[in-house]
Amino acid sequence: MGIINVGQVSSTRGIKFGGFNGESAYPSLTSADAGFLIYDTALNKLKIWDGSAWNELKQTGGVLDGSTADLANGSALAILVDLTAAGESTANIRAREGALYLNPAKFAGSNSSAAAFQVWCDMTTEGGGWTLSMKYDRSYVESNSFNPYSMERAGGRTYTNANGLANLNANGTAYETLDIRDLITFNKTLGNGLYGGRWMMHCCTDLGSGAGRAEYTGSTFTSANTASTSRTAGASTSLSHSPIFSQFHKNIIQNPSNLWDTEASWITNSGGGSSSTYQDYQNSTDITNYGGGVFYKLGDDAQNPSESFIQTNAAYIDTSTDQSYGGRVVRQDTQDGQSMFSVSDREGSVYCSGNNNTSLRGHNNPAWQWGWYSRDGSQQTYGFGSGSCIGTHCYNSNGAQYRPGKRMNYMLSLIHI
Repeated sequence: MGIINVGQVSSTRGIKFGGFNGESAYPSLTSADAGFLIYDTALNKLKIWDGSAWNELKQTGGVLDGSTADLANGSALAILVDLTAAGESTANIRAREGALYLNPAKFAGSNSSAAAFQVWCDMTTEGGGWTLSMKYDRSYVESNSFNPYSMERAGGRTYTNANGLANLNANGTAYETLDIRDLITFNKTLGNGLYGGRWMMHCCTDLGSGAGRAEYTGSTFTSANTASTSRTAGASTSLSHSPIFSQFHKNIIQNPSNLWDTEASWITNSGGGSSSTYQDYQNSTDITNYGGGVFYKLGDDAQNPSESFIQTNAAYIDTSTDQSYGGRVVRQDTQDGQSMFSVSDREGSVYCSGNNNTSLRGHNNPAWQWGWYSRDGSQQTYGFGSGSCIGTHCYNSNGAQYRPGKRMNYMLSLIHI
């Protein structure tokens, strides 16, 4: 009869293997001991001795890889993390890019009966793990008499036309959106709290059908403070600052329910009173304290994005000029900033890449701007530059200073903390 020498054997709970806190605590074994199994309490992983080295036991089947509705996961990043843990190669993970089954509401616990559906997942850009979260079609809005020309009250807070997020196409709607709050909530649970709602990617293309990652990648990811231009991207054109990256504010990570809440009591509307209290998306100290910031790249490790690549002309993207006050937005604990809106005391609500003036009442030439209703139901009625913006219209006009630079506009979430 063999020898049973484990931490605990239970007929109802199974076998508990001996726990060892890190490799330095592992037992000393020889080739004759091949097959011993231990549990590393520092890594929360099972390790097996093959006679010469310890190897991690990897899951080989049943990974929630999004390939079917039954294998839906909570986000693109969760798929990337789970496949990596199961030993999948980077090349194979990237080959899965496209429509994958997700169920953010179920995994976040906001709707246990929610059904899985397909969402476009970018598994490559700056390490991969990006979930398509919002989509806006400039052409549909203009052909539909600008009704609406914003994300209304839905953007990032509801599942509106969400089945259209399975692709990057124009689908006969002004916008499509996930409830990004579910992504934030769920991803806080990944990696024992190492992940959460942090990163966004803003990008665009002029191609209304058949677009892929190549068509929204106009950026070379090599330099900051370069005036944005139209650039060939895949089979279409994009902007040379697409994609560009930002972070959710820390108050939103802590309390996702406030994200882009247009009906909160602190929303000022036009004439509601301005504020001079700001956080600066170009200032590394403010980024550390409050989140936010604008970045032209993050690096290739999806699990360790870098904050060192600050784009310091993001509020004035039509020029390479860096203005010291260009990254200012309403601070996260002040007025509209509590909902992660960037300006106050104006019609409509907006999240943008900063203001290139000393006022917090508007913007000019931002790298991106996404508009919503304000608390009083108004939409934006002001301009932003000369057609180099990603996002939504900011006025009911197709003039270059009022419309996004390209037809299809996307926000993808990496949801990493």
